[in-house]
Amino acid sequence: MHTKSPILLAAILASGLCAAGTAAAQEQPGQIGVGAYIGTPFGFSAKYLIDRRNAVDAAFGVQDGDLDMHLDFLTHFRDMSHQPPQGRLAPYLGLGLKVKDEPDALFGIRFLGGLSYAFPKAPLEAFAEIAPVLRMAPSLGSGVDGGVGLRYYFGPAKPR
Repeated sequence: MHTKSPILLAAILASGLCAAGTAAAQEQPGQIGVGAYIGTPFGFSAKYLIDRRNAVDAAFGVQDGDLDMHLDFLTHFRDMSHQPPQGRLAPYLGLGLKVKDEPDALFGIRFLGGLSYAFPKAPLEAFAEIAPVLRMAPSLGSGVDGGVGLRYYFGPAKPR
């Protein structure tokens, strides 16, 4: 997997840059956010907004010297009645897959929850999440992923 990781990194970053347009407020369908993820793994994050409620996100980086990646489907709950004076909070839940390139590759299922904050005057999103992991291979087991991050959003990928 180590030889494929630069290709994956380049593909995700290229798709984010290809969608670059005018910066718009986060939460619009078709937007792509790219940024940093600090936690498990320590590395890069990307998120594609399918619609106002659903998104796909991925993170890849390093954990304990091994390549660590995950891909999640997220559902956001953006219609919270109590919001901060500026910006928007949105809790989310998700389900995903985890792969870690260890001597025996680890494959697992992630069950995650988190909270995102969309900045009011910039196309930025800060987020924090925690994800219990059910390890499926090389043996059954469990673990916990989690982290915080910041993503910059590029304008809508398709015309409105």
